[in-house]
Amino acid sequence: MEIPFNLPESWCWQKISSICEINPKNKLDDTLEISFVPMTLINSEFNNNFTYKLQKWKNVKSGFSHFSDNDIGIAKITPCFENRKSVIFKNLKNKYGAGTTELHILRINNKYIFNEYVFWFIKTDAFIKEGINNFTGAVGQQRIGKEFIAETLIPIPPLNEQRKICNSIHELMKKLDEIILNL
Repeated sequence: MEIPFNLPESWCWQKISSICEINPKNKLDDTLEISFVPMTLINSEFNNNFTYKLQKWKNVKSGFSHFSDNDIGIAKITPCFENRKSVIFKNLKNKYGAGTTELHILRINNKYIFNEYVFWFIKTDAFIKEGINNFTGAVGQQRIGKEFIAETLIPIPPLNEQRKICNSIHELMKKLDEIILNL
């Protein structure tokens, strides 16, 4: 795989599949109440908000995506992918959830990776454009595949730098919100 560009000395390139489990499965007690998240309850753009309905695990363990607190969900179908429908799942009922099959789920499996850094990476124009170039399926039902996610290279800085980048993004988003309020 071709390296897109040179990185600072303390950074490295990694495939998403080397830092995340993709589309993990949860094994839970059938009676456990969990969060159920259809696509309509995930906001688009950049705000990272979602809501959920409550369900018993036995009712949603088959035929749906599985996730847990701190997992990242990425819409894989058009136009949701282009609209940046993606989220970090937080404060799920009993820490677990299930939802639309039209999500790819990323579960960070490396203590040196900050999930929010990966989340902001998948919101970038470069990632979205590359995903669109890799769509499969018929028009109106096009999707990004698991292979595209797995093989995507992400530039990884040291953990403290990942946190600084995310904090800077938060500050910029706050300033944008203020500007919008004052229009």
